[in-house]
Amino acid sequence: MTTGLDIPIAEHEVFANPPLKAMLGQIRFPTVLRIADLSSLAPFQEAIRGDFPVFREEQQLSLVVGPQGPQAPQIQRAWRFVTANQGWSFLLTPDAVTLEADVAFGYTSYEEFSRRFRAVWQAIADQFGPAQVSRQGLRYVDHFEGDRAAPEWATFINPDLLGPLVEQFGPAITQCASEFRLAREGAGVLVFKHGMLPLGPGGRPGYLLDFDFFTEDPDDDTSLDAVMGRFDRYHEELYSMFRWCLTDAALEVFRAAR
Repeated sequence: MTTGLDIPIAEHEVFANPPLKAMLGQIRFPTVLRIADLSSLAPFQEAIRGDFPVFREEQQLSLVVGPQGPQAPQIQRAWRFVTANQGWSFLLTPDAVTLEADVAFGYTSYEEFSRRFRAVWQAIADQFGPAQVSRQGLRYVDHFEGDRAAPEWATFINPDLLGPLVEQFGPAITQCASEFRLAREGAGVLVFKHGMLPLGPGGRPGYLLDFDFFTEDPDDDTSLDAVMGRFDRYHEELYSMFRWCLTDAALEVFRAAR
């Protein structure tokens, strides 16, 4: 069985020392004005307060650049709900919900993401009834840290991914990046970025693997089963792509305890 990208489905494994730096899932939907009204959030908060007891208001600044140049910035009210251990939070706006994992606080697995998003989306559906899913996406950002020359990365990164860069330029490479946008017929878009790039506080050197799978075709099926089924499919492809990018030597590093 393959993902449709000539990449075999990989058996899921929970690593003791994963390279994951960020993970999030998002659904955008037609604007629901009641979400902007703080007083209308009380029943919604009660529905999710057991899992997300911390609440705070935030503001989002959006800048639109049109044919005549930048337009006046728009400020949108947003509501953030956070777990007690600060490990998970979701941001709710009148037209989107985004669930994010703080991997520093012990992200465990996709199954935990699925359980939490399921509870959040059920509450949104019950309280606000979005009419449509206009965009849905799942993203993983991995950064395999290490100050290695390009030829050394061939020990850990699939040589088919590194390609002629290592063979032709070798140690002369100090930084490189590539981005691929892969159309998935009838199934969405996979944007994949990779390369030798610094990341995080202090710009730690390492190899970036950034996977973003999304669909932008409006879907009227906002049911819990349909929404989570799409996330499951995205995750299956992203995880298999992640495993294809790595050698057995890299997997052994991730399996080892810190």
